[in-house]
Amino acid sequence: MKRLKTCLMICLLVLICVSGKRSIALGAGKEPGNVLSLKAQTVSETSVRLRWSKTSRATGYYVYRIEGDGDVKRIASTTKNSYTVTKLKVGKKYTYKVYAYRKSGKKTYRSQKGSPSLTVETKVKKPAAPSNFRIASYGNRSILLKWSKVKEARGYIVYQFNEKTGRYKRLGVTKDTSYRVSGLKTGTTYQFVLKSYRRVQGKNAYSKNSKEVKGKARTYSSSAKAVHGRYFNATVKSKTTATVTETGKKVTLKSGTKVTSTSRGTGKVTVFLKNGAEAKMSGSKLRYTSIKTTKKYYTKKQKEAFINEKGYTSKSKYLIWISQYTMNVNIFKGSEGEWKLVKSEPCVIGQMGRTPVGTFRLIKRGWEYGYHKFYFTWNSRTGKGNSFHRRIDGNTRSAVSLGCVRVSDSVLSFINRNCPMGTTVVSY
Repeated sequence: MKRLKTCLMICLLVLICVSGKRSIALGAGKEPGNVLSLKAQTVSETSVRLRWSKTSRATGYYVYRIEGDGDVKRIASTTKNSYTVTKLKVGKKYTYKVYAYRKSGKKTYRSQKGSPSLTVETKVKKPAAPSNFRIASYGNRSILLKWSKVKEARGYIVYQFNEKTGRYKRLGVTKDTSYRVSGLKTGTTYQFVLKSYRRVQGKNAYSKNSKEVKGKARTYSSSAKAVHGRYFNATVKSKTTATVTETGKKVTLKSGTKVTSTSRGTGKVTVFLKNGAEAKMSGSKLRYTSIKTTKKYYTKKQKEAFINEKGYTSKSKYLIWISQYTMNVNIFKGSEGEWKLVKSEPCVIGQMGRTPVGTFRLIKRGWEYGYHKFYFTWNSRTGKGNSFHRRIDGNTRSAVSLGCVRVSDSVLSFINRNCPMGTTVVSY
């Protein structure tokens, strides 16, 4: 019996020892493995994505940043093996280290060693060089440059070659995809290049130069000079004086003298005298008799030269010009400096200048007189505006409407098919 008790005691002690050794082994290995590698997967101007190797028995990972003075600051805790650091400063170096951690009960154990340190530097990404850089059109002693939009560019810098220095000189900066160079000498060849740039936190990055383009300045004044806006026929009401613009000389105008005025008003107006001289005088001394029009049409060359030299733009691929002097509606297709005339027809305009002048846009569709109607001015308070609408009498080319522009069904159909709301309407 004693021998049996002794055997049982020995077995119990062995079990206790084995059990104790096992408990000690579990307590000694609660830390997770060390992170062996750390990489920056992607770097942008203000963020960096860190990625590291997974470790054994890790619940998650601590991301630390080593400051310039050597201090280590924990910036994140994640259960994933990657983390994106944001809101960084551009042009600065950052150093990172990652530790694994393991939770056991109420306690958290960190790996004995951190990952290898990793230093990254944030930089402004260089945009692509502008493509399709070209001379879009030639104006009167001017050249219109155009190019395709660069996705990540904030703006563009235009350079002109200087023959004296043999280098390119900066002309200007623009956020648009076009730039007009004016004041050129007719017959002189000019050379240009372009750069795009990107700015983040006040720091810039520049693209490589675009291809070079060359062009010779031209004079188109003879084409566009004949085009003018709405004029009025007027008669001097009583004896007065006018000042010739070119010489500053004062001339006396008798009562009944006929002049052509470029505007209608009581203040200072510009007039053309019988001999063609331009002069300034008081509009209150004039009796405006009628709007001045002509039965002649401008040529296609004159129309395109005028619209392109003026630098008109449109939100669509089309632009509409109401020529009040020739009582003619002209529709162009293209873009700034590259407008091509595609449709031209006579129209009826407002009597005594009731059709407004200026640059407008198609803003509202309607239906009247059994066909389409398109407003280019609109007063929401009164519910009225100026529009293109169908002819309502036998007039096809005159100044008799109350302000709307009457056109053929062909023009209305064309506008309906091709010209969306926002299309520019020039009334001149």
